[in-house]
Amino acid sequence: MKALAIAVCMCLLAAPIARADYESGFEYIVGSPAGTVLTGQDGFYLPPGSLSVDYLVYTYSGNALGLPQSPVGGLQFVGGTGPTGNYCARAERSNDFSGGVQTVAYDFCGTFVGTAPTEQYLGSFSLQNGTDFGAVIHLMSWVNLDVPTTYNAFYVVYDAAGTMVALPGASPGPEWEGLEINHWYRSFATADPYSNRITEVGIIDLETMQETIYYPPDWYMEGGAAGVSAVPFAFRLFAGGGIPGNTLAFDNASMTHVSTPVEETSWGAIKAMFR
Repeated sequence: MKALAIAVCMCLLAAPIARADYESGFEYIVGSPAGTVLTGQDGFYLPPGSLSVDYLVYTYSGNALGLPQSPVGGLQFVGGTGPTGNYCARAERSNDFSGGVQTVAYDFCGTFVGTAPTEQYLGSFSLQNGTDFGAVIHLMSWVNLDVPTTYNAFYVVYDAAGTMVALPGASPGPEWEGLEINHWYRSFATADPYSNRITEVGIIDLETMQETIYYPPDWYMEGGAAGVSAVPFAFRLFAGGGIPGNTLAFDNASMTHVSTPVEETSWGAIKAMFR
């Protein structure tokens, strides 16, 4: 019995321990079919010094964007629609990204509710550290501006020398290319602050539940191998402006610290703990 107890303890010590710093399906804030301002709810604010309009909280039922019910969604989601000119839709929320390996996950759905042609970019999810582009950006870009029905979901990352990849970012693979509008996907990425690297990215088609994971060998956050100039302190939701209509929605967002070294950390390991 004593040997069994020791073995169990050793297994627990070897397993990754996750701590969710933030987790929300946007269920317990005020929303409506027409959309209710997200700013001021659940800690969200407009980024200071930016030309921004608000993200809104929508009910899935009768939502003005015409987006479908997410297969894993509840009653509400958040969405932003970029207006004309230099203004964009933004929502930012502070989060502690220091202190260890962290996996960031969220569901996303893009669409266009304006009159084509549109302009780049559809939108993005980013970790903000005070620089213009942020530490890393998951950037959604249209495949065809004249017919905005598919888009790519690439990553704006850096090489070891700290040089940013060319826009619209690096593709992890074909599963991140030609995504359908009005279709929900789940994204996850693992960041290791010790090496300043993005060590894992994944995507799940929430209609088919097909999951693809990519382990980039040389993707760094801002600063490259020398280290980031400032640890990310917030995450930002963004929908592009220019031509009115670029719309990007999010649901089921989570920021989860994992205590094990990056070599032992994976999205699969995190999911296994909650089965």
